[in-house]
Amino acid sequence: MLTGELQTLSRDQIAFLIAQGHVLVLHRQLVYRLNAWLARHPGGPLAILHFVGRDACDEIEAYHPEPTLRRMRHFVVGKVDASEYTDELGWKPLVPPVQSLAWSGKADAYQSTPTFAASLAQYERRGAGDSTPVPPQLEPEAPRSSISPEREHKISLAYRALHDQVIAAGLYDPKPLKNYRWELLRYGALFASFVYFYTTATATWQYLLSAFSLGLFWHQVTFVVHDAGHMEITGSHRWDRLLGICIADFIGGLSVGWWCDNHDVHHIVTNDTQHDPDIQHMPFFAISPNFFKSMRSTYYDRIMEYDAPARFFVSIQHKLYFLVMMFGRFNLFALSYTFLATKAPRGFYRNLEMTGIAFFWIWFSLLLKGIPTTGLRIAFVMVAFATTSPLHVQIVLSHFAMSTEDVGLYESFASRQIRTTMDVECPAYLDFLHGGLHMQVTHHLFPRLPRHNLRAANALVRQFCKDQDLRYHIYTFSEGNSRVLGVLRDVANQVEVMTKVASAHAKGEIEH
Repeated sequence: MLTGELQTLSRDQIAFLIAQGHVLVLHRQLVYRLNAWLARHPGGPLAILHFVGRDACDEIEAYHPEPTLRRMRHFVVGKVDASEYTDELGWKPLVPPVQSLAWSGKADAYQSTPTFAASLAQYERRGAGDSTPVPPQLEPEAPRSSISPEREHKISLAYRALHDQVIAAGLYDPKPLKNYRWELLRYGALFASFVYFYTTATATWQYLLSAFSLGLFWHQVTFVVHDAGHMEITGSHRWDRLLGICIADFIGGLSVGWWCDNHDVHHIVTNDTQHDPDIQHMPFFAISPNFFKSMRSTYYDRIMEYDAPARFFVSIQHKLYFLVMMFGRFNLFALSYTFLATKAPRGFYRNLEMTGIAFFWIWFSLLLKGIPTTGLRIAFVMVAFATTSPLHVQIVLSHFAMSTEDVGLYESFASRQIRTTMDVECPAYLDFLHGGLHMQVTHHLFPRLPRHNLRAANALVRQFCKDQDLRYHIYTFSEGNSRVLGVLRDVANQVEVMTKVASAHAKGEIEH
């Protein structure tokens, strides 16, 4: 806690404390100890654990409003030694334990860590001083040839200036009544259409038109859930989470808690094949040959097996892509309920979500019961769920065709988001079709920014990319999907080549 003179901590001391189990994160040269906050963090523990030993200034300020930043100071335990933070390079990162081979996969292991004072005393008793080397598992690899730490630090400083511009322009000011007035009319019209065709249906086509309207309604209101998950609507975590639960759980049967836990990790380790759950879709999809290694997912805490079923599906993934997207909602149900049953923190929000899920299945089951035949009920479900598929296409479109290269820990937040994300060209009058997801670069740089202000901020982002010589990726919806299919096809072709090589090798062994 910030009281009186702060203790100065060297990089060696910080590394020693991290090795002892302390969750230490840097922000503006202050050191935060977050062990006690892991289980309570609204974005889940992994969003914190991926920044242990790192300067998380850009990420912290992108994700947290000023009142939260002030409350966070209660967790400050020291400040970085001035010699360890230079104007040219900033802070030299340490490897977060969650990203090392030694990671146990259990975030609750940090709850039994010795006190901060006891660990510091242990450091001094061992005569550590300045000569104690950083534990090898915490020392990062040398920067890749494509990464200049000096340039990345300059980009980080420029991003902070850009963020100040966005704030000064008032683009963070939530104006829910103004922003959502036309949206509410659209949602109401779609819901009314669903109800009308359902209650007056006397023919198959009327039931299917009702299902189509329900699917469009789900598709549109899901954008509001995305807004709520990022606190874009009111700026209040509590009110936005309650609104998200009302829509996602009670109306859609999905868990907003799962979405936030998953999505916040995606935002901070975007397109990292080992850490980003949003690109981990084995055995059906692999957007990088890295998945051929049967990697362990730090989010799912399991091995993503590259086995016979995976080889089969990945070899034809470009042919299955749109078919799988049509029924992506079934996967969202599975992920939501698994999260609520096994991972969600026990408490008010989980209980409310469980109530919401039960409520959804009651009203949806009664809805299906009112349809005259089993075949028509199945068709109703398929049409309603398939109608939401453009949302799933839009979600993966932003990242599937982008870089999955691991360039190390020296890359700045802004560089990573721009490198791994694409935008979709769209006239302003069609923004509602995409729900803001077509301006993903700006959204990833400023995740709390209300989506109705993304277009204004996007002009600043484009200029920022020019000034910093960063390539800004934007394509038409058709071009973007073509690029995604191209990546899927390329990886599928590699499976075919590897299979042929393995087969030829096996035959050679038999002949010998």
